[in-house]
Amino acid sequence: MNVPLVLVGVAVVLQAGSSGFLSGRLDGTQSLLFSTVAFALATVVFTAVERVVRPGLRGNGLTLRTHLKPMAYMNVLTAVTFIGFYLSLAYVPASLAISVETAIGPLVIALANRVIRRRPGPASDYLVGSALIICSAGLALRLPSGSTDDLSTGALVIGVGLALLAGVGAAGLALLSERLGQLNVAPVTVTANRFHLTYLAALVLLALEPPTLSDVRSQVPLLLVLAVVAVVVPLYLLQVGLQRADPLKAMTLVTTMPGMTYLAQVAFGAAFDPWAFALTALITVIAVGYAHASRRSPQRAETAVREAAL
Repeated sequence: MNVPLVLVGVAVVLQAGSSGFLSGRLDGTQSLLFSTVAFALATVVFTAVERVVRPGLRGNGLTLRTHLKPMAYMNVLTAVTFIGFYLSLAYVPASLAISVETAIGPLVIALANRVIRRRPGPASDYLVGSALIICSAGLALRLPSGSTDDLSTGALVIGVGLALLAGVGAAGLALLSERLGQLNVAPVTVTANRFHLTYLAALVLLALEPPTLSDVRSQVPLLLVLAVVAVVVPLYLLQVGLQRADPLKAMTLVTTMPGMTYLAQVAFGAAFDPWAFALTALITVIAVGYAHASRRSPQRAETAVREAAL
């Protein structure tokens, strides 16, 4: 059993279930309030764990000073990913935004491996990445509110562009998380320090159209509970998985999130669509099957060939 990938899968299920429950229940202001509360809470919780429960993880303050640059990049990419996604919801349906964001991850990782990291993978990486994009696009059109007929061209371009930006950011987070894992930075340290720019950006956007004090008082208790289930727990599990798993495999599993969200919506009362269910099943089979398939690095493959020759 590949434990890191199992953790990624559990994180996807928790986030998808939460998204399915929240779908249609939050407006733009409430979403920003939720983002501020959830990411600030995650920062507080894991800072407490890092400093109080397991202070030795910080290495007497050396961890952050030594790896300040990658942690700064982590903050920027996290803010780009989450704020970009939430802003895209102002222009396109959530089903389209989340499908675009998650679908491009594997192909972005495959291209980054070839162009940036100089670690080109097999042709199947690009074929699977392309297949997931096509299937996810079909699923987005079948999901509730997935039609783009009523959208203006400008809104569609801006919304999809923001979702693509969020997807690139998510892929960057996977690659950067792998690097932090190689540097032996504890996942709890990363989680305690990666959300600062995100909750501050959400707070600034919230200040542009602030909720009333009575709304805050009535909503925050529920949002705190949802934050634990939708953000605090799954994002920590995801961080552990991303730091220990192959980024391409991890992002391939993340492509199942729109389908899992759809199933959660059905469980909470949304209409059932057989084509959406079929596409969800197809994406899940492709993603889980490819993530489970063995992958050899070029060095290991070359070693295996030499050993076979001997």
